[in-house]
Amino acid sequence: MLFPKCFTILLVCLFYLTWVEASEPSEKTIEVLTIYDQPAIFSNNYQVLGREDFINTSQTLSDVLQTINGLQIRQIGGLGNPVSVSIRGSSSKQVQLYIDGQLVNDSQFGGFDLNQIPTEHIQSIEISKNQAIGAGSTPIGGVIRINTYNPSQDKLKLSLAVGSFNHQELNLLYNKAFQTNNLSVGGSYLKTDNNYDYLVPQSFIRSNESSIEPLRNNQFEKKNVYVNNHLSFGAHKVRLTLHYNEQEKALPNYQNNTPENASSLSSNTWRLGYRHSIYTNLKWLDNLEFEAYQEDKTERYLDILDDVTRLDANYATTKTHADLTSFFVFDSQYADITVSPFIELNKQHFASLSFDNNGQINCNGISSCDVIAKQTQILLGSRFEWQQNNGPLSAFSLVTQLNEQNQNIAPNQSDAETFNSEQDHQTQELGLVYQGLRIKTELIASNGIRTPTLFELFGDRGLFKGSKDLLPEKAQTFSLGATYSDQIAHMSYSLNASAYHQKSDNAIVAIFNSSGVGAYRNVSNARLNGLELETKITVSPALSFNVQANIIDSQTSSAIKSFNHKKLPGIYHQQYSLSVNYQFNSQWKIHLRGDVDKDLYFNRPNIFTSTNGQAGKPAQRRITDIQLGYTSGAYHLNVSINNLFDQQYLDLANRPAQGRSIQFKLSIQGI
Repeated sequence: MLFPKCFTILLVCLFYLTWVEASEPSEKTIEVLTIYDQPAIFSNNYQVLGREDFINTSQTLSDVLQTINGLQIRQIGGLGNPVSVSIRGSSSKQVQLYIDGQLVNDSQFGGFDLNQIPTEHIQSIEISKNQAIGAGSTPIGGVIRINTYNPSQDKLKLSLAVGSFNHQELNLLYNKAFQTNNLSVGGSYLKTDNNYDYLVPQSFIRSNESSIEPLRNNQFEKKNVYVNNHLSFGAHKVRLTLHYNEQEKALPNYQNNTPENASSLSSNTWRLGYRHSIYTNLKWLDNLEFEAYQEDKTERYLDILDDVTRLDANYATTKTHADLTSFFVFDSQYADITVSPFIELNKQHFASLSFDNNGQINCNGISSCDVIAKQTQILLGSRFEWQQNNGPLSAFSLVTQLNEQNQNIAPNQSDAETFNSEQDHQTQELGLVYQGLRIKTELIASNGIRTPTLFELFGDRGLFKGSKDLLPEKAQTFSLGATYSDQIAHMSYSLNASAYHQKSDNAIVAIFNSSGVGAYRNVSNARLNGLELETKITVSPALSFNVQANIIDSQTSSAIKSFNHKKLPGIYHQQYSLSVNYQFNSQWKIHLRGDVDKDLYFNRPNIFTSTNGQAGKPAQRRITDIQLGYTSGAYHLNVSINNLFDQQYLDLANRPAQGRSIQFKLSIQGI
């Protein structure tokens, strides 16, 4: 433990000295973006989507991300239901999702609403498939970073959308540019019935028969408000952000579609953020950055049948984060070196309170137990970047040291004891890049980690409980990628290829015994090999093609027989896609995309239930989407037809998902 202690002392001293020096007045002209908005090193493992790439086409963030090779988006049912994102075969819990620098998917349940922010409110999206972006620990499953809309001039934009299943959406954006700051305000409202046709296994009217019926009690409603204020004065840049999200999702009964069901899950989230950058004219110190945010989230689950509330569960989560990063730049005649040490503090507090029709639920070993859980994380680390002057080589590395402390108690249990634990973890990543005239190659090695969520450690639902002895999920990943671009006459093209191997340990899985009692356990390890291929061809300014292939081979190993020598669940092991873009004239354009996805296993034992004669076979789907766009002055109309030729396919829960749908979207800018 000598290295972590010495590293901590040096890091604190370094921060103190540089903060004092940086506080002196500076006359340096500032034209520098933060490191994670535009990383110094680009690769085919890293991609940035600008607002113009998706604002007039994609309906949701899921629609945007599913166009990226190596990313898989799977949704259970219609809008408002859980959305699972996987990067190169990872689980959704292993992916880090940031909104304006704030990590939003590390909550009690480890999940998140991928579509909680409308595309209208997004400025850019950064995707890293293999490593961290800027500061932070190395993830197992990559990073998605969303930067909200912040134009530098006065703007007012209104967009309206209507579609199948009574889909209604309204978005409003307003931006005001002042001399020293830009103020952006946005709001959105979305509502849908989600009443698509569904094959009910046991009809409510005739329980011994199955029937196709509109799905009941599946409606969804969401409201969003965000405020961004960017200030720039002298050597200082400040960003203030405020996000509010309110949503309610009705929960259908997929077994019999009973009209007596009125269950729902609702949530309210407040998120406040502050970032302050100070740029200096010191020889080596480029800038200092301090960031802090707090999130307060309340959730309520209601289990209601025939007007009787069988369960009223309330959850409250508070997250607090603060970090400090300094950026040192060392120039020489041979290379430029950037060193970025950082320190982060994260605190999370979770509390639950549950009732049934008899009042507050007492903890007795069978019923669920309310809990109060706390988590504190201190992360120390540094990023190093090396760029050869007038040469093709560059390299980067990231090392981190994480200390995590957890505490839990059951407040409504008379003999409850407080549980405390403390663990230390390390992550590392190393990359080497060669940038030639037409070809670019990159080799990356990383050791990533995902620590258990509070629910996985301490959750208690009576017959399903967490486990305080869970080990963190770990993974070693190696990837090799190459990009080649060239031009023939007036036609340009690029070829992208990536091969990767991952060895993961301690997969956290919910398992159940023969009595129906469940718990989280570390049940298996896995080996995964993947290949990504992509070709982009621009025939003319009006016509372009994109062809993608993503192939994964996986196998688990476990002391539990049912989890041994199986395929990883929740991911398609084969994916192929073709998209075509054509601009008819200055006003009309069309986008066509077809996807073929194969070999999805729904659970770790790879067990299948009989669905339309597909017993024993992994799931597959074929999806074709068409988008037609029309632009005239300040007006833009977009028509989207999803799942054109297939009325249904099996979703991530092995149930028939929403089939063909259509949406009309009208945007007016400058009103």
